[in-house]
Amino acid sequence: MKEFANNKLLAHKQGPLGWITFNTPERRNAVSLDMWRTIPEIVAYFNQDPDVRVLVLRGAGEEAFIAGADISEFETNRNTAAAVKHYEETTYAAFQALRESEKPIIAMIRGFCMGGGCAIALSCDLRIAADDCKFSIPPAKLGIAYGYENVKRVVDVVGPAFAREMLYTARVYDATDAMRMGLIQQCVTPDSLQAFTEKYANTIAHNAPLSVRASKVAIDNYLKENPNEHDERKVHDAMDRCFGSRDYLEGYRAFLEKRKPQFNGE
Repeated sequence: MKEFANNKLLAHKQGPLGWITFNTPERRNAVSLDMWRTIPEIVAYFNQDPDVRVLVLRGAGEEAFIAGADISEFETNRNTAAAVKHYEETTYAAFQALRESEKPIIAMIRGFCMGGGCAIALSCDLRIAADDCKFSIPPAKLGIAYGYENVKRVVDVVGPAFAREMLYTARVYDATDAMRMGLIQQCVTPDSLQAFTEKYANTIAHNAPLSVRASKVAIDNYLKENPNEHDERKVHDAMDRCFGSRDYLEGYRAFLEKRKPQFNGE
């Protein structure tokens, strides 16, 4: 177990999975400025580990995934224009690190997933939730605004109509709503959440890493709003790397030999 941000963020490995735990259950895992600042560091820590193939985010305790940003800090950390600018730059870097992670990231959601916590979950590739989850994006009730990149991510995940509803009403959505909207990919009971997520993440982790990476590059490239930002060369390079890899040979040999392939990401 490795500690970050004064023990408020924890990292540990479980086979090919890298777990990131938001560890302030007494505050429903609300994210402090120090935690926002550290998210890129902890994502880079796992991206640099060749043994880790999938990252999983979770909240400590049973009450919340992440209940949002730590609003108690706003009076000191967002009390001037300069402070607001610094705070926004810090959170933007955190979201960018999650969205641009080389390895897929899954959010394992239990309980409250609100505001900044919802933005963190939406910055992940996939979301698995317990049926006690509660989602909300509340800026309309706080007199603040979601940044453009976060609004775009909401639209990318749930579409413009549901994005408008979520942002205009600031209402709370339950698991049934979240599944209907496409906000989450899987919904299970709280008791089975951990085991289900581990199995789900390991399914991805035991596929060919280069193939998963190529798919992630292509999808992320497609979602870029500006066509001038589309990097088709990067997509083709990721694809070419698959066909030139040992894993490609291992994949079709395993298929012909009717055995489970053993991929090494090379």
